[in-house]
Amino acid sequence: MITINGQELPKHISYSSLTTWLSCGHSYLLTRIMQVDEEPSAWLFGGKALHTATELYDRQVEGE
Repeated sequence: MITINGQELPKHISYSSLTTWLSCGHSYLLTRIMQVDEEPSAWLFGGKALHTATELYDRQVEGE
């Protein structure tokens, strides 16, 4: 197992984690490994709304 600052790296890394690491390794360490809280971005609310809407639509279509 690989560790950084005493924290184990995950066995799997998501695309968003990889892009975070590629753009700023320190940001990846803080947010993904050390799990330091961060302010939510404006994109979070739109993304959640879109996912909720598509999930509700899928449930409605499956129920018909």
